[in-house]
Amino acid sequence: MARRGRAEADRGVLPAEGAVPGSGIAEAADAGHLAPGWLRLGRDGRLTAYASCAEGLVRWTESLPGSDVWSGPEVFPVDGWPGRFTLAQDHNGFVWFAANLHRDAAPGGRELVVAAQYQTGRPLGDWRSLGNPFPERGEEPQPEPGDPVVLPDGAGALHVLATRFGTGVRGRTRGPDGAWGTWQDYQGKWVRGAVAPLVTSQGRAEFLSPFRGGAAYWSQGAPDGGFRWLGRMEADAVEGSYSSFETAPGSGTYFWRHPADGSVVAHRPQAAVGRPPAFMPLGGAGGVGPVGVTRARINGYDCTVLLQRGAEGHPEIAAYPTEGEQYGAWWAPVGDRCAGLPAIARDARGSVTIAMLDTDGGLRIARQDPADQGLAFLPWTRVG
Repeated sequence: MARRGRAEADRGVLPAEGAVPGSGIAEAADAGHLAPGWLRLGRDGRLTAYASCAEGLVRWTESLPGSDVWSGPEVFPVDGWPGRFTLAQDHNGFVWFAANLHRDAAPGGRELVVAAQYQTGRPLGDWRSLGNPFPERGEEPQPEPGDPVVLPDGAGALHVLATRFGTGVRGRTRGPDGAWGTWQDYQGKWVRGAVAPLVTSQGRAEFLSPFRGGAAYWSQGAPDGGFRWLGRMEADAVEGSYSSFETAPGSGTYFWRHPADGSVVAHRPQAAVGRPPAFMPLGGAGGVGPVGVTRARINGYDCTVLLQRGAEGHPEIAAYPTEGEQYGAWWAPVGDRCAGLPAIARDARGSVTIAMLDTDGGLRIARQDPADQGLAFLPWTRVG
């Protein structure tokens, strides 16, 4: 995929002038409008945080790598903005956004749109309509579609996956040459909510398509290949609680919440193809939504770090040796009550960085303490 220059990126969507009301940001976050993985590291080493308000997309940008000085919040207005959006980052560092917009002229009054931020802190590219993958037929009301998901692979293709209960999963792909294909049907009539995507360091993309009582597993054989159905797993999960992360070269672990108590469960579907699936409990009972995931060295060990919004509304963190779920994970609170889900990433120095929106809609950041060999954090800083 060719890199766009700054001049071309600057012709995209500019932020609106004027202050963004913090109460509106917090209200949107508590309504579930914070996208999983909303804290991202750009290729220039700066972190960016993304949120939502009634008018459109909201953004804060780190001024320098590792800085406690940030710009924002900036709002990028979008006509028909629904509040909910998802985001993903490709191998070029471009951040892609997807949403279902309400527009009277669109088929069924709705269209799926995507946009990209090509450089940290620069304007967004124009929103592009991909049409409505589920045009209405007849006068019977149809279920609301799930959140669309962007899944970039290592060959430069961009896959957009949409879901609707009673219809299934449909995907549209933009090839490395920039040409969009037509909508493809990935079946899964009883799909519930958005798919759970993952792309490995080898560039191979895959996703889980959740249904009540389990999920179907789809994967590319190679980064430039199509998606193949590899089987299904039977497992209870809270709808909308899936997340994923690569935990070994070419292999990812998926996480979700068990409906009995909200505790976190881990599973590696690629390892289970052709054999009984293994589901590994990780505690965190009472938490809500998908967990944030990263990996870091702690006391010299490669560890998987999980971040959740706990039962009392506070960020809680846990860590365990990567792919060593049998050792268990112990959760500890790491901040005051937050609005919506907290987020986790590693900064330019490789330090684990956690972010939250406070109840006033301000952005707070806490970084791993470099003087501590364990997983300790410096005090929270309000940066926007």
